[in-house]
Amino acid sequence: TMGPTDSDQSRLMSVGYRVWLDEQLARAPGLARAYVERMQVANGETTRGDVVNAVWGRLLADPAQLRERLALALSEIFVISLDDGGVHSEPRAAAAYYDMLAQKGVGNFRVLLESVALHPMMGKYLSHLGSQKANAATGRVPDENFAREIMQLFTIGLVQLNPDGTVRRDASGRALETYGPDDVAGLAKVFTGFSWSCPAFPADRCFLAGSPRNLGDADAGFKPMMGYPQFHSTEEKRFLGVSIAAQSTADPKA
Repeated sequence: TMGPTDSDQSRLMSVGYRVWLDEQLARAPGLARAYVERMQVANGETTRGDVVNAVWGRLLADPAQLRERLALALSEIFVISLDDGGVHSEPRAAAAYYDMLAQKGVGNFRVLLESVALHPMMGKYLSHLGSQKANAATGRVPDENFAREIMQLFTIGLVQLNPDGTVRRDASGRALETYGPDDVAGLAKVFTGFSWSCPAFPADRCFLAGSPRNLGDADAGFKPMMGYPQFHSTEEKRFLGVSIAAQSTADPKA
């Protein structure tokens, strides 16, 4: 099983659920990234196997079991894959992504969602890192991958639901969809202009870099992405019945 021991169970039985939960929430989780970094020092390199070992080591032994179970569950919702070419080449950053889920997973969902959206490994996996504003001359449009997945998988899902969880239907019995192509296109504009954290921000070369290496910041693979104004869509953005006024910068708080 995961990490709870006999003494952990005794503690829960002794103090009750509320106190036990407060104690668990007060515990700082271990760091998978720290383990990967130790392996890098010991072996001269890191692999995706180090990430797997780091995560399972925490699940089995970390006293912050509540955070670890939440992080595991969240990692199966806010998915990145070590089989993806852009992620498996960055084991240290992939481990830091898991650490972020453990740290943010017990707080506000809005904060968690922003942290997921701005993490470079999610940006690599769902391809919104480096997404640029539309260009009518070339036919370029903003990358829609993350915009679609944030609605389909991370938040509202494909169909509308009643308060009891049953599917809402129209007069003909068809399930009511939660979003459509226009919503995806509108939300995709929000996620334009984000790329690597870089000391030379907002230089074009920082935005266009294919990997976090050689950017002058060894931690660029897991620092929150930065908003580059020259690549961000300044148009009004409409989706899901709301709108964001035209803006000059990529602002995750909007």
